[in-house]
Amino acid sequence: MHRAAVVLACRVERRFLVTTDHGDVLVRIDPDRGGLDPELLVLEAPDHANAGDLPTTVPLRAFGAKMVEMIEAQGGHMPGGERLRRLLVQEKASSDLNRIERWARLNAAGGPDAPDAPDAPDAAG
Repeated sequence: MHRAAVVLACRVERRFLVTTDHGDVLVRIDPDRGGLDPELLVLEAPDHANAGDLPTTVPLRAFGAKMVEMIEAQGGHMPGGERLRRLLVQEKASSDLNRIERWARLNAAGGPDAPDAPDAPDAAG
């Protein structure tokens, strides 16, 4: 029998200024998404208006451990079984870290596929 656990979600918007090899990325956690939702992260170019109040930057590699905690805290529908849940959370965290790095690389390049370009296919990354 397949079981799914529903974990109560954290509904507070959280923001982090993440430093990558290609530049900084403002990472917002969408409070209306579940932890395993592919659109959990909202990625933006940081500026004074959206990131000026953030006290520090977080290196991408250090952000990895934080991602696991945030996915779990975000809650939502999680599959039953501790090992499967842990595996899916770790895979989601790895995927999101790759997405942040890719977004930073494309944004730094400034080409037509850059997230801030007017004809970019997906501004959220």
